[in-house]
Amino acid sequence: MKIRIKSILFSLLTLPFMAISSEIITTNTTHLSNLQVPKTDKKIKVDAHIDEAIWQKALKIELNNVTWPYENTRAPVKTEAYVIENGDTLYVAFKAFDPKPHEIRARLTDRDKNWGDDRVAIKIDTYNDHALAYQFFINPLGTQSDVLENELTKSESSSWDVIWDSAGRITKFGYIVEVAIPLRTLNFNDQLDIQQWGMEFVRFYPRDTQLRISHMEIDHDNSCFICQMPTLHGFKGAKQGKNLSFVPTFVSGSSEYRDLSETNDWDTETNTDVGLDIKWGITPDTTLNATFNPDFSQVEADSGQLNVNNTFALFTPEKRSFFLANEDAFSTPVDLIYTRNINNPDFGAKLAGKVDQHSFAGFIANDKSTTFILPGNLGSSLYELDEESTNGAFRYRYAVDKETSIGATSTVRNSDSYSNIITSIDGKYKLTDSDTFNVQIMNSTTDIDSYIIDDMKTGDYGDEQALRAETLNNSDTSYEIDYRHENKDWFVRLTRQDIGKDFRADLAFFNNTDYIKNIVGGGYNWHGNTDDWWSRIQVNGDWDISTNQDGDKIEEEFEIYFSVNGPKQSYVRPGIVIRENTSSRIDTSVLSLKDNTYVFDEKMFTFWGEFQATADIWFGNYFETGKRIDYANNQLVDSFSMEPGFNWNINTRTQSNLTFNYRTLSKGGSNLLVAKLTDYRLSYQFSIRSFLRLSIVYADISRNLDLYNNPDDYNATYKSLSTQLLYSYKVNPQTLFFVGYSDGGYQDDALEDITKDSRSVFLKMSYAWLR
Repeated sequence: MKIRIKSILFSLLTLPFMAISSEIITTNTTHLSNLQVPKTDKKIKVDAHIDEAIWQKALKIELNNVTWPYENTRAPVKTEAYVIENGDTLYVAFKAFDPKPHEIRARLTDRDKNWGDDRVAIKIDTYNDHALAYQFFINPLGTQSDVLENELTKSESSSWDVIWDSAGRITKFGYIVEVAIPLRTLNFNDQLDIQQWGMEFVRFYPRDTQLRISHMEIDHDNSCFICQMPTLHGFKGAKQGKNLSFVPTFVSGSSEYRDLSETNDWDTETNTDVGLDIKWGITPDTTLNATFNPDFSQVEADSGQLNVNNTFALFTPEKRSFFLANEDAFSTPVDLIYTRNINNPDFGAKLAGKVDQHSFAGFIANDKSTTFILPGNLGSSLYELDEESTNGAFRYRYAVDKETSIGATSTVRNSDSYSNIITSIDGKYKLTDSDTFNVQIMNSTTDIDSYIIDDMKTGDYGDEQALRAETLNNSDTSYEIDYRHENKDWFVRLTRQDIGKDFRADLAFFNNTDYIKNIVGGGYNWHGNTDDWWSRIQVNGDWDISTNQDGDKIEEEFEIYFSVNGPKQSYVRPGIVIRENTSSRIDTSVLSLKDNTYVFDEKMFTFWGEFQATADIWFGNYFETGKRIDYANNQLVDSFSMEPGFNWNINTRTQSNLTFNYRTLSKGGSNLLVAKLTDYRLSYQFSIRSFLRLSIVYADISRNLDLYNNPDDYNATYKSLSTQLLYSYKVNPQTLFFVGYSDGGYQDDALEDITKDSRSVFLKMSYAWLR
């Protein structure tokens, strides 16, 4: 099992880990909840100069409370926020004082890339129902990140992008940031005469320890941080307006491809096309997104992934703006929507809204081909059907009160020869501030023509799927029950997942089926204070057991970890994983899955460590060694892997990011597999709006086929190299310009060197026309 501990910097705004300190401060929360946002009839120029007279009339708020890693201690630096609105726009200015301005960390970056910097932030719950919060982050040079926080799923999404304005500058006393957020970018009930919004103002102060400084106190025994935001009153008569945007898109490119196993001749394909995206605020609470003839090609290269010794399909995150719009509205405890399954649509439409306690969302899109995952309990594979399909999803949620909600979801994929329909209901109940209960019940119905089933049984789609191909035309049910307790000292998780043998969720990233899994997990936290070298120590772990629906054990696992947050923003996490795991040895003449498996005892030591060596250099490394299953040969072998990463801010404008993935499988001192992946990105930021980025992804995989049971199924040598050079200019997330070049090639046993099999140049322009 691969344990990937990501940087804690992104999630600090709502971090659910807990800390205490002896230096406690008190804040008048009643006073904070009665704050009034002043109104003006003037517009403010956003230039990080706040000497205009209008700012003298703004509400002044002091940020003096450290909420992470300590619990409500006195802030070591002074920060002031100024708030005012004019009926159309929320204006916020920050004066961030620093005794050592030369230590301020600020880089010019693309959107959503400023997480390691000094930053200020605004967090807004416009319905004040503790379900969703808009978050706006700005660094001292004015770079932006915007994030949605979803309390239902305890998740954050930086894929949410809206148009707002910011500016920043470093001064002799620290820095100033000025922000303008158009109210039309926020959903709120504009039938109210006076708005009551939950709001928090935050400063991130990254030095030896990164401090999160707020104007409010946070009770770490309450797992819901949105619930604790003070209420600000104001915005009298605020309206969202028509909220109408048209974004025409022009795309042009030329690509060349060749099949190196057949010919060295290139086939050329050119494409010049136009498309249109429309966004319309039908009502202040209901938004329609539509796209016609969209260009859904990936502009920026995906991160490299090693697909070796895996039995399940790899996950690739969504980056396309149409599918990212209002994606939070489709969130459920068990995620039923993975839009990367929709590869090449001609059109799409999405409707999302909220009326009082009711929220709803739905989308429909076609796809020129149909690709879905064939799931199993020991592995999965992809199947591509050369038919156009219709894809859709609908989600409804009713918030009974701030502690209870119920929801319903349905998804459909349909073509001439295939259909898959999901219906689901879910509920959430917050028993106490620290205890949350979630349940979801799902049903699927799948109908596939017999010729597809015959192809699955005879094609290279995975033996387990072939064994079950006859059962694909069935209905089945599944459910998940999840209970969590979280306070500042300890936490517990109890989960049961029951996924039916014939359950299919083909619009989701649903790798597994036919299993029952029980999970018991928890941990304990120790909290340092400002005098300690460490800020937090945690011990956590879990035990889980999985069987198929017939009661045969698939996996039983125990894992335990010890982690420490220390100086230089360091984090270390050693751990031990002990797992009884099952591998398929499929003999298709035997119909019992129980008789077609091997059972192995895997034992691994894992370690993740990271630290901020200097203000400009970050280093991290994942390390794992022990006994793992070699799925290609159904045996237990020695496994070793490491994944070092190195980020270097060469200067304010130039960033270098390198990750390296190295894995080996060996037996008796001889290597069966050595796999290496290098992913390098070099970016130069001309300004906040434009950058030039070079991406290089190189893979090198070698196998000792003399040690393989089926050597004809593999190459002894496989290498690949892909490069991309991309220039981007973004006025905002919708008005932008891309131009770039990319190519790719590979080497296998039939080729002596890496040989290019693809190359392309591309250009994309879009312009947002707003009303």
